[in-house]
Amino acid sequence: MKRIVILLSAVIVCVSLQAQRTKVPRRLMRDSLPVMTERCARVLEAAYMTQRLIRVDRDLEGWEGCPVSLYEYDTGYDSTACGPKLGKVYLYNPTPERLAKWIMNACWKVKQSIDYRYTERMRKQVLYQSGGQFPVSGVVYEAMYRAGDYYPYLFKDGVTVWLADSTYFAADKHPTESQLDFYLHMTKADLKPHTGKYARIISTTPQQYVAAGGKVPVLDGDAVSQRWLDIVRKMYKKAMKSDRNELMEIWAEASL
Repeated sequence: MKRIVILLSAVIVCVSLQAQRTKVPRRLMRDSLPVMTERCARVLEAAYMTQRLIRVDRDLEGWEGCPVSLYEYDTGYDSTACGPKLGKVYLYNPTPERLAKWIMNACWKVKQSIDYRYTERMRKQVLYQSGGQFPVSGVVYEAMYRAGDYYPYLFKDGVTVWLADSTYFAADKHPTESQLDFYLHMTKADLKPHTGKYARIISTTPQQYVAAGGKVPVLDGDAVSQRWLDIVRKMYKKAMKSDRNELMEIWAEASL
């Protein structure tokens, strides 16, 4: 009996030490969270797709039970459309406080520190890569190559995807209302077998996932399989109920 008690005590100590290594200590979190939350609020102020909330859905395929928000939004002036373009997208964005905790705990796990140089690097990465927006499904316009030329990128589960049948994609880069609605409910069967590699909200890659010990085969040679969508969806859903985000921790491990 004494031996069992000793073993149980050792297990408890190990679990406690592991928790200390992966999460910011309570007092440090309490003292630092308000300022970090304020900094993260400025990130989410850049969430340009959260213009007009249409509704909140809890039964979207693959995201059942999650309060996913459907938004309509307008781009800036588009030189090819001679005006703004209309977009529709399902978003599942964190609150400023949740984003702050994700960043702080990722820095702590990787560096055992929440020094400004680490937290700010992660905060800026989120700001510039996504504005804290996680597109569950729909169109995301970006003027990446020329100002005023907004290209419609399709997203599913936080990753860029491409349609198997290109006739459903707007050839003139100006999606119709029916096309926008179709993009909101794309299934895997509608998509090409390979996806983009960057996962919102911090642009985690499948290569980083594998390097961090990920077991699911998400790479087909140099290409990224649809299994990456499953991994990103699973990790992000878990993160939205937690103070930790595995996708962000994977990025931090590779980048800080």
